[in-house]
Amino acid sequence: MSNNPSKWSRRTLLKTLTASPLFLAHGLLPAQDEILKVRVVLSYPMGMWYYEPFGLYVEKGQTVEFLATRWGPTVTAFHPSNGNQELRIPEGAEPFDSGLMSQGDTFRWTFDVEGTYDYFSKNHVGLGVVGRIIVGRPGGPGEKPPRYGGAQGRAPIFQRAMEFFAEIDSQEIVRLKKVFVPTDKLGRQYPEY
Repeated sequence: MSNNPSKWSRRTLLKTLTASPLFLAHGLLPAQDEILKVRVVLSYPMGMWYYEPFGLYVEKGQTVEFLATRWGPTVTAFHPSNGNQELRIPEGAEPFDSGLMSQGDTFRWTFDVEGTYDYFSKNHVGLGVVGRIIVGRPGGPGEKPPRYGGAQGRAPIFQRAMEFFAEIDSQEIVRLKKVFVPTDKLGRQYPEY
């Protein structure tokens, strides 16, 4: 690279500027440690609880913050230590559980093991409140079909949750980075009285 600024190409100048701490500090480039956000939503008149987005791609070591928009949800990994659920996170990954959240509460989790993480809300899994996070690349037990090890002796995976799992495609999550609930397919319209 030339020391004469008048001889610098546009590409060299841009590389130099974007690498400067001042440029990064002002948020002009996304920070590597950016915290991604997922909301737990209760939607009327759809009558649905869901995670928004319900499919999310993150890099290894990245943190996700979950926000409760109503009282009562949890953010809980499918893992035997969480209510005897089947394992649907990478082997060796630490299971997470936010505990009961109130409106406005947040829960943060840093994903350190690559693979597929399926999670649910303890109070709403029967309503289909499940989500998936892909860390780096898909893999592990979360890529197997629900009930892969048989249902006997495990907490049930409810039919409504199975419908949501059928709509989660790991490759699409990797490609799009965020996948939202197809409310037109999964939403439930209730009659007005």
